[in-house]
Amino acid sequence: ILGAKEDDAESITNNSRSGRVCPALSRLPERKLSDRSMGWRKSDDVVEEAMRKSLLHDLVSDSRASADQVVPWFMDNMPADYFDQLNKDVWYVHLKALSALFEMRETPNLQLTSPCLNYITFLKPHNYTGLLSEMIKELPQHRSPTSVRLFTSLDTYLAVNVFGYGEQNLAQEQEIEGRYWPKLKEYFDERKEPLDQPHLFTKEALQEYLRKCPSSYLNLCSAQRFIKQRIQYEKVKGGEHVDVQIERNYKFHSREDGLSLTLLSIAAHNHKTRVTLETFSAYLASAHLDIEFLYVDRIVDEGGAVDVMSILVRDPPDATNEAWEVIRQDLQRVKWVDDAALQAFNSSSTASFDLQQAEILCALCNMLHGKMNVESTKISLEQMLNAVYAEEYSLVAADLTILFEGRFHPKHTMPLQKQEALVKDLRERIGLIVHKRIRMLFDMMLDVVSTSRKTNLFVPNRRGLTISVDPVQLQTSKHTAGVPYGVFFTHGRRCNLFHVRFREHSRGGMRVATPNGPEEYTLRSQNHYNEAYGLAATQQAKNKDIAEGGSKAVLLVKLPQVDKQVKTSKEEKKTGEELEIMQKEKESYIFRSVRMMSDCLLDLICPAEDLQQHIVAYGNRQEYIYLGPDEQILPVHINWITQQAKDRKLPYATAFMSSKPATGINHKEYGVTSEGVCIFLDVALRNIGLTPEEEPFTLKMTGGTSGDVAGNAIKILNRLYGENARIVGLVDHRACVEDPNGLDHGELLRLVNNDLNLGDFDTKKLSSIGAFHTRDTHEGRTMCDSMHNRIEANAFLPAGGLPNTIRKDNWEKFMKADGEPSAPLIVEAANIFIEQEARVKLTENGVLIVKDSSANKCGVICSSMEIMANLLLTEPEFVQFKEGYVKDVLDHLRNLARREADLMFTEYKKTAGDDMDWSKSLPGIAERISQVMNSTSDVIVHQLPETIDQTEILELAKSALLPSLRTKSGDKLKVVAKGYINNLVAKWLSSQLVYHEGLDYVQRSIPKNKLAEASLQYVEETKRIDKMIEKLRGHGIEEEKEIIELIYQ
Repeated sequence: ILGAKEDDAESITNNSRSGRVCPALSRLPERKLSDRSMGWRKSDDVVEEAMRKSLLHDLVSDSRASADQVVPWFMDNMPADYFDQLNKDVWYVHLKALSALFEMRETPNLQLTSPCLNYITFLKPHNYTGLLSEMIKELPQHRSPTSVRLFTSLDTYLAVNVFGYGEQNLAQEQEIEGRYWPKLKEYFDERKEPLDQPHLFTKEALQEYLRKCPSSYLNLCSAQRFIKQRIQYEKVKGGEHVDVQIERNYKFHSREDGLSLTLLSIAAHNHKTRVTLETFSAYLASAHLDIEFLYVDRIVDEGGAVDVMSILVRDPPDATNEAWEVIRQDLQRVKWVDDAALQAFNSSSTASFDLQQAEILCALCNMLHGKMNVESTKISLEQMLNAVYAEEYSLVAADLTILFEGRFHPKHTMPLQKQEALVKDLRERIGLIVHKRIRMLFDMMLDVVSTSRKTNLFVPNRRGLTISVDPVQLQTSKHTAGVPYGVFFTHGRRCNLFHVRFREHSRGGMRVATPNGPEEYTLRSQNHYNEAYGLAATQQAKNKDIAEGGSKAVLLVKLPQVDKQVKTSKEEKKTGEELEIMQKEKESYIFRSVRMMSDCLLDLICPAEDLQQHIVAYGNRQEYIYLGPDEQILPVHINWITQQAKDRKLPYATAFMSSKPATGINHKEYGVTSEGVCIFLDVALRNIGLTPEEEPFTLKMTGGTSGDVAGNAIKILNRLYGENARIVGLVDHRACVEDPNGLDHGELLRLVNNDLNLGDFDTKKLSSIGAFHTRDTHEGRTMCDSMHNRIEANAFLPAGGLPNTIRKDNWEKFMKADGEPSAPLIVEAANIFIEQEARVKLTENGVLIVKDSSANKCGVICSSMEIMANLLLTEPEFVQFKEGYVKDVLDHLRNLARREADLMFTEYKKTAGDDMDWSKSLPGIAERISQVMNSTSDVIVHQLPETIDQTEILELAKSALLPSLRTKSGDKLKVVAKGYINNLVAKWLSSQLVYHEGLDYVQRSIPKNKLAEASLQYVEETKRIDKMIEKLRGHGIEEEKEIIELIYQ
């Protein structure tokens, strides 16, 4: 049970401060202690007088005079539940402390810690609003309690709060069979009212549930509370929702003074108890709800636990049922609300905002942080939040939220005329704001609010706030790739996500950014949209070979250490245990954020009627999102996202997320991205005069052995070239290894195959001139961060690292002192490692760059191939089909990479040595290839329905499939969305033209209004030539090979 054992009595840490002395504890009428538990704890049959005498005897040696007053007051004023829930040893410790303080005329203000550190008790002079929230801040940061008991004396002069730590003992079979089940059975038999959800209370169901409950909880829990919390547990287990039940006019057996009370019963899954308490207590304080008692217990669930809470609060004056419903809904959502919004709601200066409105304002500030920091305008996120929550601007801010709520309220949608009038009024009032930056901020917020397309604001049980934003509102001069088709912004607790897509049907990965410190977080926050936009634009360029356009989701997570580093300026050395705790905490935050953001995206794309009735959409268009894995997305995340899409009835659930471990083609397992990267590297090396299979060449790489692209590139290079591929420098997030003689392949492959990072590199494998640096020191970090510039090599493969690592302000560091580049060739295996301005400068100074949109395109092509199979096959069919299909996909990827690489260098050689403009440079040609193929397919997709009917389009779509899938899927293409099919055919026709005939032919020889017709004719002619060649084969013609090559030319 919660009470400490006799040999574990709590020691007193006297944190008392002088203040008002608890009065001489006036006597209340005599009270009998009663056993309010289910009777599972054997009754002591101790009458109150005997207890008084016993306690007086124990305390007599300390101070009889104090005890004479304290003990009677204590017995009369502590609620019966205090004596039920805690044992006598704990009463004694509390009484001893109170007696000592009373004798010294000190206010009770103590923190008591048991020697084993398993219990921390706070004794406070009286209960008041926000007391619990204050106490939680004083608890150890690195530990989370497993049980909590909060009691208030009947005269309100004392608050006793006990926090239990350590592993809880779960109920054992002997206890379940001998005590708990018989007692429950007896109660059920005597109960007159039928049980809700009786299937939860069968013997088998209860036995399974009881095994998950701590004995301390079962020993002290009333039957009524047990039943209620059993039902609540079932509602939230295995998920992340919060269930809140409210019972008004609750009759508390310890209260006979007519005080109006309300009981809150809460079940919250998969959260640290400390965080749960912090969040709920902060909300209760802001809602001005005084806590009479609070019980928290933790019940085991697969993959986590459920906190079950009973909180008795005093009714605020004039509380209505409607007000309590708002409180209930807020409590169900508050764990997902960001700290900034919750703090604003808590602040007395923002009384004009409710929690939802505070959340809306917080989301808008996070969304616009980047746009507010372009050009010369500089403002921190904290300054933005302070401005919108300031009393000076509260009326404007409140009306902005009213406009947002009114536009999207599903039952009380604000009429368009009223919307327009409110927008006009707000615009005029914003124009009167004197401060320029704040005026700009409110103007931008109004633009977003008045033009947004849809939101999940009124979706029940939403995790975060998602807004489909008009992309025009986020555009700046930096966004040169055009206005995206759509932008989703999602805001939640300690995380934000931008999803940017350039076509209706778009594909791109989701990556997670986890800055390590406040400065890095600020930088990533300011560039959040720019990063998502840039990655999506790059994805649009590389998706030229597949049905989908380009998109990208960037999830920015604010880890707890970001806050901790704000509080200390000095660098602290962490122990191994602390680093392990931080890593687990990081993984937990990432997974929680991934779940939150993915579910919020599903809110806006699932067509289910029961969901759509809560959404008002402007534009009335169906939204399609296709995700894939990127940085820090793990198989467990992929599986969860896919299953959630199925559970929420997304029609294309299996296609929502690619690279699924079982029913997908995992990028890291098969090295799909790296296969293409190595093809581009191979072609590039040959074009600078190296024959890699015959002579050694040197490489430097970022990304590391545990990374997808870098790790697989190491394996493929070893497979293709053996020791000829000399990796002279390699860096990742932990360390950097360098060796001019080339790093040991066996050691690198050991790390790759065991998914180990460079921190585990065996330095004995380095030559005498090799070097090893870790990021644990300032010097080590400097060496790691400069490796890609310092080391000389034939080629550089950036296969990991921060976006825009090489920028316009530091590109010269890549050059040697003599003006020559440290590597004459760069193959961009990682997206936007090089900023465009820097790419131009490096090209002008003689560096050949294979651009990211070409070099790493095979990853997304593989995802598209996987998803097409998912759309056409059942999961069992795909699993059976997978092995052979993967081989076909890998061959297809290598073929597409080589076709583009050959085309790129063929076009480059046409003007090599001339004074070239950017379009004739190697990266410029890569951009041209993407631009020509995408613009050609865009024209074709609009002309197709006017040129041939849909049946013929479906036949062409079959030709675009890999042969094995074409045979396996039969006629199932007709179930795929029409827009997707048309895009598939258009991209296939475009690639046939461009790869075979070149850029000039497509751009100059075919009239734009005849592109669809010409491409269809081209395909027919290609089929006719293929048939001719088939007839030539096998007839023993001596010049057969030369004839076939001539025909294809």
